[in-house]
Amino acid sequence: MSPRPRRAHDAILDTTIDVIAEQGVSGVTVDTVAARVGASKATIYRHWGSRARLIHAAISSMQPPSVEPDTGSLREDLIVLLQHLVEYFNGRDMGRVFPSFLDAAVRDPELAELREQTLQQARSAFERVVRRGIERGELSADVDIGLVVDLARSPFIYRRVVAQTPVRPRDIAPVVDAVLTAFTPTLTSRRNIA
Repeated sequence: MSPRPRRAHDAILDTTIDVIAEQGVSGVTVDTVAARVGASKATIYRHWGSRARLIHAAISSMQPPSVEPDTGSLREDLIVLLQHLVEYFNGRDMGRVFPSFLDAAVRDPELAELREQTLQQARSAFERVVRRGIERGELSADVDIGLVVDLARSPFIYRRVVAQTPVRPRDIAPVVDAVLTAFTPTLTSRRNIA
């Protein structure tokens, strides 16, 4: 894509984020975005196909580039992934935009489907690093991978989405350490013996 269409594309997504931050997802219409950015509705529909896909693309554009860490250490891999999650949640207007998206997805089937795709993509990198940790013997083979992922991500999601407070990078290592301590094979073995 040449620089000019890329700039127009970015302007449309940025404007969509602005509208969500101001009015919530329910306030986003293709007409509003087109009028604010000075583009035609046809251009927006040609690129995104629907209002829901435009909203999803705008929110997705706020995510840092995806990473697939493989440092050889489950702890370090989780720290890298959580650093990216914290960066995303602390991004411009994310405290208003992401909760509005989640809320709207409850009532809009197309947004709900896009939300599920987004959540699964975000979880998949976490699941893969946990599986590699199991393969290296850092966690027992019968560990509940989904639970490990949920416990690692949940404090940050809760703080940003529910409590509406910024998430702090300094909390990442303590959360990872607490989660890994709960699932280390030696602690599990001790519990089974007791």
